[in-house]
Amino acid sequence: MERDWTSLDSLALNMVLEKLIEPIHHIWFRSVCKNWHSIATLNHRYNIQFRSNMLPMLMIPSEKSTEKRNLYSVVANRVYPLELTMLNKKRCCGSSYGWLATVDVDHIITWVNPFKDVAPIILPWIDIYMKYRDYEFNIHKVTLSADPITSPDDYVVAAIYTNRGALAFIKAGQEVWTYIQENHHFGFIDITFYKGLVYAVTRWKKIVSFELCYSSDPHDIFGRERRNPNVVLQTNFDEVYSPLTYLVKSLEGELWMVRRFITREEDNINKGTKHFHVFKLELDEKGEKIIQLLKLKSLGDNVLFVGDGDSTSISASYFSSYLQKDSIYYSDNYFDDEPNPYPQGPFDLGIYNVKQRSFGLHCPYKSYFKNMAPPIWIAPCFKWD
Repeated sequence: MERDWTSLDSLALNMVLEKLIEPIHHIWFRSVCKNWHSIATLNHRYNIQFRSNMLPMLMIPSEKSTEKRNLYSVVANRVYPLELTMLNKKRCCGSSYGWLATVDVDHIITWVNPFKDVAPIILPWIDIYMKYRDYEFNIHKVTLSADPITSPDDYVVAAIYTNRGALAFIKAGQEVWTYIQENHHFGFIDITFYKGLVYAVTRWKKIVSFELCYSSDPHDIFGRERRNPNVVLQTNFDEVYSPLTYLVKSLEGELWMVRRFITREEDNINKGTKHFHVFKLELDEKGEKIIQLLKLKSLGDNVLFVGDGDSTSISASYFSSYLQKDSIYYSDNYFDDEPNPYPQGPFDLGIYNVKQRSFGLHCPYKSYFKNMAPPIWIAPCFKWD
């Protein structure tokens, strides 16, 4: 006896949806028929837990084309047949709210959303005065304060740029960037928005914050407005150097600092990640000073994803059958001062368990990764409604 799967009742279909962890599986579910599509639409509208636990996927090079990228799932350990077309063949300098950012030879940053039918966002020229030889690294990282789709007139882009690791930001609709004074404030490696402020960190654990005070004349394209940041945590030169440091918001609403250390051989060759240290930043009421820097021995319910793009925290309990508890899923994003930088790599991909101080694998290295831009984490924000 043949069954009419298209006419299953909503209870059964919702039970199926609850078992689907991957967002792309929900897309396939919706594509079966009109009934399944309507059930999925209602489920996504009211399923807050699913919407707030969007698992990052790894955008990796394609074996077929240098201009394409594929999505790799760390929970399914597979590459999905969804190809993303790049604006160019170079690295992405940002991944935020499902948007990807690239920079061209004229130092124009462009945001694109590969999952939704929306126009790209082309930002004004940023003043690159101390350059890398490869233009794609003149913008180290950019991030968004909000999704431009839901906040089209009220988002901010913050950037780390030039080979000195300087800071700048720009509000939606503005025509000129606002720059942070860098006479004593440079060498930044990561940046994030947190409780109305922008925080940035260096490899030496220096942390600054600043408010989003915009240019007094947003149409003065020849101006170069500057702001002085507030020093949250001063550099301690006795501190061990870490080539990569990340800022991430925990599930509990705290700001964490993740320091990544590498192993070097006698000839100074980078052999990959050695270990991570994770710190909770206890800030004063204004968020201007560190009260206490607490080193964490366990991540609680947090599973961290770090690398190029925004660092994120995902619930270990929600993905208990798929993600490793107390772990950091990391991708390779060395780029300037390492012995084996892109394009010789990337090779340093893996999982680090903070509690056990052990390593695991997520995405196996492929030979066609060589000479390609590093993989980058991205939250696949598909259109649910």
